Amino acid sequence: MSEYKEIKGIKVQDLGADPPAPFAGQVWYNNSSGDLKYFAIQPGAWATGGAMGTARQALGNAGTQTAGLAFGGNANPPITNVTEEYDGSAWTAGGNLGTARSYVGGCGTQTAGLGFGGFNPANPVNPSNATEEYNGTSWTAGGNLGTAGNSMGGAGIQTAALGIARGPSASTLVEEYDGSAWTAGGSLPFARKAPAAAGIQTAALAFGGETPTEAQTASTEEYDGSTWTAGGNLNTARERLSGAGIQTAALAFGGSIGPSTYTAVAEEYDGSVWTNTSSLPATFSHGGGAGTQTAGLAFGGRDPVNAVVNSTYEYDGGGPATLIIGTN
Repeated sequence: MSEYKEIKGIKVQDLGADPPAPFAGQVWYNNSSGDLKYFAIQPGAWATGGAMGTARQALGNAGTQTAGLAFGGNANPPITNVTEEYDGSAWTAGGNLGTARSYVGGCGTQTAGLGFGGFNPANPVNPSNATEEYNGTSWTAGGNLGTAGNSMGGAGIQTAALGIARGPSASTLVEEYDGSAWTAGGSLPFARKAPAAAGIQTAALAFGGETPTEAQTASTEEYDGSTWTAGGNLNTARERLSGAGIQTAALAFGGSIGPSTYTAVAEEYDGSVWTNTSSLPATFSHGGGAGTQTAGLAFGGRDPVNAVVNSTYEYDGGGPATLIIGTN
């Protein structure tokens, strides 16, 4: 059997303590603990979190991994106004939306959330232009969208939000919210519906979605507050996916890659390129997403047989790690 020196050309270092600044791929023997160690950059991993109280798809989302917000959605049936709050381990009931709806856009935080557009039971064909604001306890009416829509990507905060690519048809329409009123923003370069979004109003990211020919797209666009420019394409084209993070450190996960064909693929964006990371534990589409690239949250959605689910998954982002690969 070959020895490490023959393979790498150097001996394993024999040290009294772990090196203070190891480099990726470094191997050493810690003679104090008797451990053979290896330093690596670990990929991110998903873990199962607490189940939602109400299983649903096409729901609104906001917040972080330890302070998430889920609202509305379709429980197959009915379309619901239920709001739930996540504390990093469990979901609890929050204040109900004023109007039940599905395919609702969302952004903001658990204590300052924003929900806009969607379908409601009273008018299941035509989308809504209604906006509601959440204060951590209850929802109140905000300014209406300029154009009613559903399946929009949402980015930003309650007082500086973006609603991106309204449905039900593919659209280039983007609207900006200032905490009281929506106004037209810079149009997307080409029409789509059901994209994911991340970032803030002046540095946003839109990715994936469905084109006017009902094809899934891998396109990514970056917004500077007025204009969209092309970013790096997703590795997997899809719609109804979820996203988290910021423009230069985003997370994309799940989605539909074809009619009733869902994926568990997750990708990370560094501001120019998407890189595949660990897939979700299960296929995931039409669900909610929140958090950051290194602390993401996936919840709700539907499975390959179109049953709604109450699953929650947490993403850790990976990173540098010292691994014990042998002990004396």
